[in-house]
Amino acid sequence: MLPGEYRIYGADPSYFTRMVEAAMRYMRVPHQSLPKSPDVLARLEARAGTHLIPVVETPEGWVIHDSTYITQLLDMRFPDRPVIPHTPAQRILCRVFDDWIDEWFTRAALHLRWIEDDAAREAALLIARDYAGAPRDRDLTPEEQSSVEDVAGFILPWGRKAMGVMSAGPDHQTMVRDEFARFITLLQAHYAALPGLFGERLSLADLSLLGAMKAHFATDSLAHSFVAGHAPGLLTWTDISWERQCGAETWLALDAIAPTLEPLFALMGEGYGQFLPANRKAVEAGAKWVEFEAFGQGVRMLTRTGAEQSRQAVLAEIAAMAPDASRAATLALDQRGLLAIYGG
Repeated sequence: MLPGEYRIYGADPSYFTRMVEAAMRYMRVPHQSLPKSPDVLARLEARAGTHLIPVVETPEGWVIHDSTYITQLLDMRFPDRPVIPHTPAQRILCRVFDDWIDEWFTRAALHLRWIEDDAAREAALLIARDYAGAPRDRDLTPEEQSSVEDVAGFILPWGRKAMGVMSAGPDHQTMVRDEFARFITLLQAHYAALPGLFGERLSLADLSLLGAMKAHFATDSLAHSFVAGHAPGLLTWTDISWERQCGAETWLALDAIAPTLEPLFALMGEGYGQFLPANRKAVEAGAKWVEFEAFGQGVRMLTRTGAEQSRQAVLAEIAAMAPDASRAATLALDQRGLLAIYGG
């Protein structure tokens, strides 16, 4: 363990910022969660080489980004507090589940945040508060509020545009909502039986879900109402899990996968499983847009190089395993129809 404090620079309403915060809270990693405000923006972006959030400044002065890679680094640095299972089937399915949340359910988050005018304005003001460098611990002065309003005026059309390029707007509303309702209903059923996806312990995938819930699905007004109407137990799980800290909890024995996860992996294939191979082809062709069909409807969305990098990382992890473990991980994907999706 490297001593010292980690600094998370991002925004409270940010999907990926909250994922990193969830991991550090659960793993008992000393940290501060700070806004990526104007006074630090130039320094952090120069160091990290990206405008994306969050970025994390490590105790030795590294500035890194990407929520999954940050959590993987923490898992290596704090081996007594693991959040990635060690056994092959659980490990690789955890990685795949994390990809699904990271790369696919941002559509639902964007849709439920920006689709309705009142909800969109509410979200824009929350995001603008951090981006404008406004204080989090007190009411704003009129001058500060005016600054936040100005920033929100730029954020709201950006959010609506992001929703559009992800095919998450009005034309795809039924698809996005129906799939997300199935997803959270199945999660509720699983978490009624186990506190984590792979056992008593929370995993990388659980923490990604927890961050998404805190940033969007349990916080944004429209999203909260949607979850409360379909899977209120998931809101309870979020409240409990956000306060949890890791201890002696374990994964399921013998590399077992809970039966309650199987319907979720089947659902993964219906949407994300159609996107990922099409996205791979689009990236390889240098295309700006990826087109495919999911749930009986055509989808055209911005090509995602990050999703392709995640796909390659999963295959690289399998290749780096010992032969027996590699075979077990490959079989875990193949039995669930996921191996073809990942191109293995």
